[in-house]
Amino acid sequence: MSSKTSKGFRRTPPNPAPEYEFLGPPGAVGMLVFLPLVTYALYFNCREGFGCIPAFWDPKDGFWPSIGANPASYPADLWNFLSSTWDMKAFYVYSAYMAFLFISFFVIPGDVVEGTVVGGVGGSPLTKDRSNYKLKYKVNALRTMMLIFALIAATVYTKGVKPFLFLYDHFLGLITASLVWTYGLSIFVYIWSFLPDSNGQEKILACGGNTGNMIYDFVLGRELNPRFSASPDSTFDIKHFIELRPGLIGWIILNFGMACKQYHELGRITNSMVAVQLLEAFYVLDSLWNEPAVLTTMDITTDGFGFMLANGLLTWLPMNYCIQARYLATFPLDMGLVHCALVIITQCIGYIIFRGANGQKNRFRLYGPSAPQNRGIKYMETASGSKLMISGWWGTARHFNYFGDWLMALAWSLPCGFASPLPYFYPIYFAALLFHRELRDAEKCRKKYGKDWDKYCEIVRWRIIPYIY
Repeated sequence: MSSKTSKGFRRTPPNPAPEYEFLGPPGAVGMLVFLPLVTYALYFNCREGFGCIPAFWDPKDGFWPSIGANPASYPADLWNFLSSTWDMKAFYVYSAYMAFLFISFFVIPGDVVEGTVVGGVGGSPLTKDRSNYKLKYKVNALRTMMLIFALIAATVYTKGVKPFLFLYDHFLGLITASLVWTYGLSIFVYIWSFLPDSNGQEKILACGGNTGNMIYDFVLGRELNPRFSASPDSTFDIKHFIELRPGLIGWIILNFGMACKQYHELGRITNSMVAVQLLEAFYVLDSLWNEPAVLTTMDITTDGFGFMLANGLLTWLPMNYCIQARYLATFPLDMGLVHCALVIITQCIGYIIFRGANGQKNRFRLYGPSAPQNRGIKYMETASGSKLMISGWWGTARHFNYFGDWLMALAWSLPCGFASPLPYFYPIYFAALLFHRELRDAEKCRKKYGKDWDKYCEIVRWRIIPYIY
């Protein structure tokens, strides 16, 4: 039930028996503190003039070279460290980038598509029936990327690579700028979630972000789809906007800056840097080309928008995922023929699995089992009315797409060689993330489908990797 707080506005009360994820409130506090520190640590432990652990790491330098050995001085040292990361120029550049993306969303034409059914609690009387609640989204992320490519090409043609050295030289400041935006946006959407929409009705809240614990809800996200208009026909969705634009596009821009640094220092680009640039750019362009497919993901349909997603998309993704290019900018490497073949084969296998499985899922959800696109796909019907595929990619493993995604992540790190584990941070972290995401999804499906889920698991035995897991 909802509690009345003002005329025409009823607020959904917190869940009286919340089911916490990510270790509950302590885990939420850990995310607020340690996720930014991990991003800083990856920079300080792999940089020019210091090396990249373990090859050049001196234990006496510690994890934080600028923090002293005296525990009593840690607060002051930590403050001095944080102060040293502030770079006004970097903040202006990152803010200008965000403003450019925001303006481009409205200026650049794009198709309007309808997403799948989203799940949440609360909402206006018109949206109480959650069985057919769908939102519309404007799709133009790829065109935005194409415009940025054109601007980059024009800049290189007229001024060379020098302007892009800023991205390498001010990388630490860009990390801090992205965190300012992360915390700022997280605070905004948290406060925004308590305000009535333009019709005076309560917002649609995420099922897992309305526990009543302020820190936990702030991190997981209270509101499911924060928008400036309550109309389902509105197309500017903050979560969808952040999902594909700042992080993915920013990742490729930072990669390009690292390639410019290598070219400036060596006078050429190594084949390992070329491989990283091409493979990661292909992944991003493929994601933007298939932008409607993101509307069927857990991030959009189930999770609230809070600090966890904001940090992941504004800071974690672009600043940490470019570590391979940043490593090669400082420690250049040329690959041999066998090394190149290993990278290409790993990438191709991963992409075939990833895109094949995701494409099949997207077509099945959008068009239904009777559509010509889904001819030959076997499925089982559940008591809830949902249909679960049991053939094709999804008959091989319940989340075979995760395995393909991880193989591609591994392919991006292989060009860096094996002198340091830090370029492999992404596939290591990504493996843990995917395993945890599969467990979360399995728990949600078990609650939703009951005995039908057990029957489905008997048919499709493997979770991610056939015959292994």
